[in-house]
Amino acid sequence: MIQSDYERLIEPIEDRMIGSIWRIVRDPDDADDAFQEALAKIWKSLPKILRHPNPQALILRICLNAAYDLIRKRTRLRQREEEDSIVEDFPDNSASAFERLLGQERERQIMKAIGFLPRRQAQAVLMRFVEDLSYGDIAQALGCAETTVRSHIAKARKQLALTIENLS
Repeated sequence: MIQSDYERLIEPIEDRMIGSIWRIVRDPDDADDAFQEALAKIWKSLPKILRHPNPQALILRICLNAAYDLIRKRTRLRQREEEDSIVEDFPDNSASAFERLLGQERERQIMKAIGFLPRRQAQAVLMRFVEDLSYGDIAQALGCAETTVRSHIAKARKQLALTIENLS
């Protein structure tokens, strides 16, 4: 990446890139890893990004994908570790523990449920509700029609509701 490309494309939205990754991974080390992975992907895709009608939206999409990929990787690793472990964990069902962890648990359930969505639906949901992008910007970033984005989000919301209900 040439310095001028960095200054023109990345620097103006660097805080937003880091923030979008942080909101997904919620861990400083994971955020750094995902950000570095996103920068590497941006470098590899630079010609495509420069030709894109909305390069910043595409860059944010790359960041979301990097964070999303890292979450899925961590989830798979945790699942393998849990499968390898014979020790069973018994949750604390006391009301006070429930109240303290309700917000964190709900967020974990939502992120886990997003991990089960088809990739395009997950991207659309994350861009809409995490990044607060408009349907038009999401459509540009995904390279599809706005109606397709709305369809992806509607299907994803329905599936998320079912998945979270089943996880509860």
